[in-house]
Amino acid sequence: MGSNSHPAALYQLRIVTRILALVILLLVLVGFLLPTEYRVERSVSINAPLDVVSENMLSGQNLSQWMHVQGGRVESFDGVLQNDDSIRLLYDESDEIGELTLLEHTGNIIRFDVRPKLSTGLVHNRITLEDHASVTEVKWTIEGDLSVGLLSPYLAFFANDIAGQNFEVSLLNLKQQIESQN
Repeated sequence: MGSNSHPAALYQLRIVTRILALVILLLVLVGFLLPTEYRVERSVSINAPLDVVSENMLSGQNLSQWMHVQGGRVESFDGVLQNDDSIRLLYDESDEIGELTLLEHTGNIIRFDVRPKLSTGLVHNRITLEDHASVTEVKWTIEGDLSVGLLSPYLAFFANDIAGQNFEVSLLNLKQQIESQN
């Protein structure tokens, strides 16, 4: 009786492993079809004129306070970021650093690249400021391409949720900071 139960158990195990192998193969195949590019966009309305928002966003003390970096911070500095200036991103529990480089700052457009860690790719950021009387609409958009192996398409697929939370925290910090100064 004991010897007859082993073939049945082995048969069931074989079925389970084949189904598991098919599921894994299906996930890999779907991953090859999904794009690795992503786009995330968030916005906030700030009760302050556009020039006040624009001036305060890139000042050394303000930037390090409002911009949220998961597990780290933007290095504080004196003055205001100018085009082609770079500042470091410092992480609390690691010696790794990242970098934020300001590419363009016109009256209502701020473009900057972020390399979260020096071993990762660039994330292209664009902040657009829209003046609506005494309220400024701040729209933050990032675009990028993940190339970190088989998980890239899945990470890109969930980038809106993952990165979006960081932007929501940053934009809320910016709103509170500027509105409390006025």
